[in-house]
Amino acid sequence: EVLDFKNKILFLEELAFESPPGMVSNYLYKMRQKGIFNQVSGIWIGNYEGEYSLEKILLDTIEDLKLNIPIIKTNNFGHTDKKMTIPIGVEAEITEDNIKIIEEYLED
Repeated sequence: EVLDFKNKILFLEELAFESPPGMVSNYLYKMRQKGIFNQVSGIWIGNYEGEYSLEKILLDTIEDLKLNIPIIKTNNFGHTDKKMTIPIGVEAEITEDNIKIIEEYLED
């Protein structure tokens, strides 16, 4: 099954002790080769506490693509004791400093 990334917000978060920077870089380059970064509306990055930041690894991967999309960096949203509920498939807007859900959804 091919995933549709067109006009989606891409969430990126990883734990450095599970995936070293070289492995993360490889994953991001594979995404680049598949054209994923050219399709998304924005990128949301969680923490990556390693030798290099996830933001640096990402920007090194995509800097020459000249993308005009917002990239937000926040604390972890999926690798903490207090995980965030992120509604998948609902309409949202992303800017350089905020993600706003604009469609109603059910929350457990």
